[in-house]
Amino acid sequence: MNDQGESPIPDTHQKFKEATYFLGKCAELYHVPLEFQFNLNAFIQALRNTTFMLQSEPNKPDGFEAWYASKQVDMKRSDLLRRFVQARNIVVKQSSLKARSTAWSGLFRGRRFKLGMQHPVPLLTPSAWVLERLKANVGFFLDEEHSQPWEQFGVHRTWVVPELGESEVLTLCLQALNCIGAVVGEAHRFFGADTENTEMELDVVRTQVLLETDVDPSLVVKWRWNDTV
Repeated sequence: MNDQGESPIPDTHQKFKEATYFLGKCAELYHVPLEFQFNLNAFIQALRNTTFMLQSEPNKPDGFEAWYASKQVDMKRSDLLRRFVQARNIVVKQSSLKARSTAWSGLFRGRRFKLGMQHPVPLLTPSAWVLERLKANVGFFLDEEHSQPWEQFGVHRTWVVPELGESEVLTLCLQALNCIGAVVGEAHRFFGADTENTEMELDVVRTQVLLETDVDPSLVVKWRWNDTV
């Protein structure tokens, strides 16, 4: 930002914030498949458009073309960023990405998996539905009062999008965002402003777990866990 709090590359700044917003929505809606995929598509497009905006910014300082050319070389060397470019082309020009999802469902202590099983999850099935089915089928494992504090049923879900890689997709998105964010931060300095802190953090492990108390926070009071440490 400059002395007036304005970005010297406002269009780039806004597009990068848009990508950050959509990644945040991916985390928020991780367990709601259709909305998760909508926001993933939007994130991929906003991330790609960030570099387009940077190239189109007016009033570029001398030496910008040479500087950005070196950044392009670095980005093209990245297998991760190259996959995101290809995924953007698929989303915009061809079809949806081929996402798949698996889950561990069962008994959790805190947010740590304790007992249960791994199984595939139908692509568009919300985790809350999986959780309700679990409670209906094996609810007898826990007493009605939930006398063991912070033991409850839950679902640990994992999304993989092969076009982006075989690792958990939110982690890959975060890595890609921070790679582009580093370029945006350098660009602020190149345009004569303070380097912008663009690094985003997400607790991906926490995001992957949906517990009964996430769905209904009032259960903490009902089960008197709010009085426990």
